[in-house]
Amino acid sequence: MLAFILRRTISLFVVLFSVITITFFLVRLAPGGPFSRERKIPPAIEKQLLARYKLDGSLWQQYSDYLKDVVRGDLRLSTKYRDRSVNELLAQSLPVSATLGLLAFVLATTGGVWLGTLAAVRHHSWVDTTSMLAALTLISIPTFVTGPVLVLFFALKVHWLPVGGWSSWTSLILPAITLAGPYVAYIARLMRTSMLEVLNQDFVRTARAKGLADSRVIYGHALKVAVLPVVSFLGPLAANLLTGSIVVETIFQIPGAGGFFINSIQNRDVFLLLGITIVYCAMLVLLNLFVDIAYTWLDRRIKLG
Repeated sequence: MLAFILRRTISLFVVLFSVITITFFLVRLAPGGPFSRERKIPPAIEKQLLARYKLDGSLWQQYSDYLKDVVRGDLRLSTKYRDRSVNELLAQSLPVSATLGLLAFVLATTGGVWLGTLAAVRHHSWVDTTSMLAALTLISIPTFVTGPVLVLFFALKVHWLPVGGWSSWTSLILPAITLAGPYVAYIARLMRTSMLEVLNQDFVRTARAKGLADSRVIYGHALKVAVLPVVSFLGPLAANLLTGSIVVETIFQIPGAGGFFINSIQNRDVFLLLGITIVYCAMLVLLNLFVDIAYTWLDRRIKLG
């Protein structure tokens, strides 16, 4: 186990190094620069700005200096949000995105597993048909349609929930449901297929032959094995919820990292774009590591080697 974690930790740094390198050169080699959209400024002032943000010198010198700063944990200053560091902007916005993403993650996982299990247990019944039809509907409708529809009904028509913003816990409900909706459907379909396969295996027939109740067979034996494909999906799911929240944050006017990510691209804010990319990449690799470890806990037959 420790050897596996050590190897994955080393691979984490390799992946981060590759992502930083590719992103840095793609952004710096793209046409324009962080100050190209500003009004025309004198060359002397532009030179001072480039020196302040460490964008002077050769491209390789800029790259090596940036790597040294990243190793020290310094993600530098934003070129758009003057006198504010990328560390400060991420510390402000990431908890908001993480809170929304975590709630959507819980809703997607619990709702998808429950719906998929119910459909598998009631196979070829109206429950199965209705559940899969609902899942197909959720997959087919994009979040930029689901969000406004939920706002129209629950916020503007019945006035149960706020339209948007980040004022109280009730502000989380509609964005979390909007964000989790398609992934509930993905997990439900995945769980249904896996559960149907597991219910036909020998150990389930043996448990039933012993006279165990159906609820104990399903939730005490079959579910633990059937959920494995879902667990393998949880790592990418968590990353998708974070990056996919950009649209939802825009719809509901939530001050998360998604808005900063979009603005960093539009404004050619090199260091803010790099900082968000580094954080998202690190979270994706770490979450996949946690998924691999969870595999061994759910199925003792699986060994990390």
